[in-house]
Amino acid sequence: MKRAAFMAAALAAATAGAWQPAPGMKTPWGEKVTPGNAWREYPRPQMVRRNWTNLNGLWQYAITKDAPACPEKWDGEILVPFVVESPLSGVGRLLAPEETLWYKRTFDAATKNGERLLLHIEQADFRAMVYVNGREVGVPHEGGQMPFSYDITDFAKNGMNELVVSVWDPTQEFIGSSGKQAAKPSGCFYTRSSGIGGTVWLETVPATHIAGYRVTPDVDAGTVRFEFDVAGGGFSRPEVDVTVEGRTVSTKDGVAVVKMQPGFKLWSPEAPALYDFTAKCGADSVSGYFGMRKTEVKKDANGVLRIFFNNKPRFLLGTLDQGWWPDGFLTPPSDEAMAFDIAMLKKMGYDMMRKHIKVEPRRYYYLCDKMGVIVMQDMPSGSGNRQQRYGFYRRELKEMIDHLYNSPSIVSWIPYNESWGQPGEFLTHATLVWTQRYDPSRIIDGPSGWNDYEGGLVNRRGVSKHKPAGVEEAADLVDRHDYARTPGMFEVNDRRASFLGEFGGVGCRVAGHLWNPKKAWGYGGTGGDTDWTFVQKKFITLMERVADLAENGLAGSVYTQTTDVENEINGLITYDRKVVKFDAAALAAVHAKVRAAAERGTVPHDTVAIFPRLDPNPKAWAWTTTEPGYGWAEPSFSDAGWARAPGGFGSATMKNDHRHAKCATEWNTSAIWLRRHFAFNADMAKILSVKVEMFHDEDAEVYLNGKLVLSAPGYNTNWTSFRIPLDKFAAAVKKGDNVLAVKVTQKIGGQYIDLGLSVDTAK
Repeated sequence: MKRAAFMAAALAAATAGAWQPAPGMKTPWGEKVTPGNAWREYPRPQMVRRNWTNLNGLWQYAITKDAPACPEKWDGEILVPFVVESPLSGVGRLLAPEETLWYKRTFDAATKNGERLLLHIEQADFRAMVYVNGREVGVPHEGGQMPFSYDITDFAKNGMNELVVSVWDPTQEFIGSSGKQAAKPSGCFYTRSSGIGGTVWLETVPATHIAGYRVTPDVDAGTVRFEFDVAGGGFSRPEVDVTVEGRTVSTKDGVAVVKMQPGFKLWSPEAPALYDFTAKCGADSVSGYFGMRKTEVKKDANGVLRIFFNNKPRFLLGTLDQGWWPDGFLTPPSDEAMAFDIAMLKKMGYDMMRKHIKVEPRRYYYLCDKMGVIVMQDMPSGSGNRQQRYGFYRRELKEMIDHLYNSPSIVSWIPYNESWGQPGEFLTHATLVWTQRYDPSRIIDGPSGWNDYEGGLVNRRGVSKHKPAGVEEAADLVDRHDYARTPGMFEVNDRRASFLGEFGGVGCRVAGHLWNPKKAWGYGGTGGDTDWTFVQKKFITLMERVADLAENGLAGSVYTQTTDVENEINGLITYDRKVVKFDAAALAAVHAKVRAAAERGTVPHDTVAIFPRLDPNPKAWAWTTTEPGYGWAEPSFSDAGWARAPGGFGSATMKNDHRHAKCATEWNTSAIWLRRHFAFNADMAKILSVKVEMFHDEDAEVYLNGKLVLSAPGYNTNWTSFRIPLDKFAAAVKKGDNVLAVKVTQKIGGQYIDLGLSVDTAK
C-alpha cells in the first residue's frame, strides 16, 4: 500500500473506532478532540522539514505489574498524545509506581539509500524504552519534560513495521523532575501524568543533516549568531548556508553571524516581530525563525536596579501559569486551547507569564513568540534525596535550556521554585552561577522565593546574608513570595533587582459550586457586594498596592494564578476555561496604572524626608490606646492629654520575631491612635510622588488633616513604601503646619507600627 493510501486508511479507521474519552471535566476544545484530529500540527516550529509522519491517534495499550516483558494480551486502545490518567486518553486510570505502561501500533516506512528515519517522542514520563520490530532501539530515555529521538533506520524495514513503547513512572519516588505531580493530590499538588504526553512522529532526513541550532540575537550590534550541530558523515567538514531576508551567509566551523538590515524590528509583546530563515547543509534543508530582543538588569536614572527590555526599563506583569488542563492534564487539548490562555492574559493587560515548574510543548512557545507574551521559565522540581538527584537535575536543567534556547519570548530562567528540590547553599550557588554563564543572554531569577543564599531574606527574622567580597554573585533577581493581603518587596539594593515572584491567590469558585469568598478570606457575612464584585475589588486593591511597589523599585510581579487547577480555586479563569471570572477591561485598566507607576519611578528625582521612620525625637508622636472619640484625626482636635514618645510601637513578641522592629514604646492593646505635626512648604507642581514608609501589624489607616489618604489592611514584616495618591495628598495638605494621624487595629499575632513620610521631586 502506498504511503498516502495507508495514512488515509489509518486515519479513517481511527476516526471510526469505538474510542470515547474517560469521564471527567472537559474544556471546550477537549470536547472536540477525536482520534482523527488529536495534535495534527507539526510539532517543531523552530526547525521545520516537510518529510514527516504524525503517529498520534489510537494505539493499543496494556498495563503490567512487575513484568518487564512485552505483554501478549492488550487491554484496549489509548489516544496518544494524552497521558493514561487523563480523560482524553480514553483510559483515565492511575499508573502505580510498580506498574509498566505499554503502547503498540504499526507504521509504514519507505526510506531510500542515503536517508535516515528518525523517531521523535515529544514527551514521555518517566523512563521510556522503544522497540521496533521486536528489537530495542538505543538506550532507555529518562526524564519527563523534554523531547527525545532515535535513529531507527537500521531497525525498520520498507513496508509495515511494529512500534512498541514501554514507560515506567515512579512520579515522586525517584530522581526525575515531577513538578506538581503527586501520588496523593492535595492543595497545590495535582494528579500525576504518566506515559506518552506529547506528539510521536517520524521524520526522514538525509544521512548528513542539521541536528539542531542555537540562534543568539545581538540588538546593540544589529547581528544574529547561528551555531549549527550537524549529524552524519557525508562531508569531512559539513558547513551550513543560512538565508535571512534574501541574504545568504555560510558558516565557518558551524558558526555564522548575519548582519541585520538597518531599521530591523525588535520583538516585543506589543509588536512580536519574527524573522524567518532557511538553513541548508548538503541535501538537507530546514526553516525556522528568530526574534531580535534584549533583556538585562541594570540601574535606572535614579540608581535603582530594574529589568531593561530592548534597552528600556520595563515592569514585567504576569501570572503564575501552571499549564494544567482538566481533560489532558499536562498535555493541552489543542493549539486553539493554548492560544486561548495566551490571548486572554494579553486581553487582561498582562505582558508576561511565569511558566510554573512545567515545560510546555514546543508549539506553546511558538504561540508565545507569535502572539507576543514574555515567558519566565521555571525548571520543574523533583523530590527525593537532593544530594543524590543533583547531577540528574543539572542534566535536565541543561536539556531544558538547550531545548528552549531559541524562543525569543523566554527572557528568564528560574532554576529553583522556593525550596522544592533545592539543595544547600553550595550546590544552589553552583547551579545559579552555571546558568548565568551558560546563557548570559537571559536574566536569572533564583531562587524564586524561600531559601535565598545570595543576599535575600533567608528567614522570618529578616536576617540577610551576603556573599563575601570577591565571591562571584549569582542571579539577577531577588524574588519574594508574599500571600499577605498587602504584598511587599525586598528592599532596593545594589546587587539584584527586587521581584515579586508570587502573590495574590484570591479564591473564587464558580460553575455551580457554593462558596462565600468573604468567609474564605476572613471576612464575615455577605455585605452589600456580590461575590464577583467583592473578589474583583480584592484583586484591584492588590494591584494598586503593586503599583506602589513598582514606583519604589519593584521590577516585576507574578499574580497567582491564570486558572483554577483541581483543588486550587484561585485562578482568573475556571479550570475548564468556560468562565472568565473577572472583567478583562477592569484588569487591563489597573495594570496600566501599575506600568504608569513604574515609569514614574524611573524619572530622575530627589527624595526629601518630611519626617523619618523610627523618629528619635522623644515627643515625635502623641499616642493613646483609649478610643479618642469623634474628630480625633482633625487638626483642631486636642491631644494634650495623650502620651508622647519616639517612633516604634509594638509588642515584645515583635521584638523577638523581627530584630529590625525597634520598639521604643510597648503596645499590647487591640488598637492604637497616633498623631504628629509636620511642616510642608514644597511646590506641589514639582512633586512626583508622596510616600509613607510603614511597618504595620495589622490594619492601618493614615489621615492627613482629617482626610483618609491611605488604607493598608493586613500586615507586613518590614518597612514598606506606600504611595499616597497625589490628588488625595494635594486635596488634604496645606502650606505650613499639618497633622498626620494613624490608627492601627490589632487582630492576631504580633503587633507593631512605625512610619516615615517623604516626597519625590523632579530634578
